Amino acid sequence: MSTTILSFQNRVVIETLHNEGRSLRYIANYLDFSKTTIFNELHRLNSEYQAELAQTDFERKVSQRGRKSSLTKGLKHLIEEKIQVQKWSPEQVAHV
Repeated sequence: MSTTILSFQNRVVIETLHNEGRSLRYIANYLDFSKTTIFNELHRLNSEYQAELAQTDFERKVSQRGRKSSLTKGLKHLIEEKIQVQKWSPEQVAHV
């Protein structure tokens, strides 16, 4: 499965052509993306498609990807104390 990432400029073109009443096929051919990519992009929002809102939605979702950190403020403080105050090595901290 290939991942297609649209740029903000692509989203602006999609918005413009969609507002002009152009078909999915036309927009897809114009931008050289698949019809499915254009369809999914136009349905990214639960409202009228707007390039700026779609870009914001994309950036929010990208920022939420990946593994969540288990480093809490308390744990960070403990690690900093062990390394800076008690002069522990990172290896010693790792085995606590």
